[in-house]
Amino acid sequence: MSRRGEARFVVDSMLGRLAKWLRLLGYDTLYSKNYEDWQLLKIAEKTGRILVTRDRGLYWRARKRGLNAVLIETDDVATRLAELYVKAGISLDANPERSRCPHCNSELVVVREKSLVKDRVPPESLRAFDKFYLCPRCGKVYWEGSHWRNIRMVVDDAKERAEMVRSALERRSRGRSKPS
Repeated sequence: MSRRGEARFVVDSMLGRLAKWLRLLGYDTLYSKNYEDWQLLKIAEKTGRILVTRDRGLYWRARKRGLNAVLIETDDVATRLAELYVKAGISLDANPERSRCPHCNSELVVVREKSLVKDRVPPESLRAFDKFYLCPRCGKVYWEGSHWRNIRMVVDDAKERAEMVRSALERRSRGRSKPS
């Protein structure tokens, strides 16, 4: 389980940008552009992760094996997040305190001692911010700069789109259940 006690994911190679967004939202998310389908299935099976894919065949193979899988059917990131909110129950809460490193998936460590990050942060950011987020694995440093305003805008957009996604899925489900 992640530190949030929530779902963990393994994401296929077509959804690298979505993997980064899941990490920003604090979800333990495995991703590699080199994973083969069989590897994704094995990872999901052995670790209990939810498989997130755009590949219908892979999705159905996962479901036949009894694995938890989500088929992503949209193209823009806000609607993809809305899909995951509806289909997998993710939280749409953009909070840097809970984020994971978008590059390597490690839990970030809060750093308030500027001397620990001064060689890795632009001087203007070092002056403007008192709290930084350090990745203990890859060494990248993050802070709540203007990009977080953009992250929150996308997440708010996803929240607004969630009801539209839910309604579309319900209509599709009702359409399938009608007698022919």
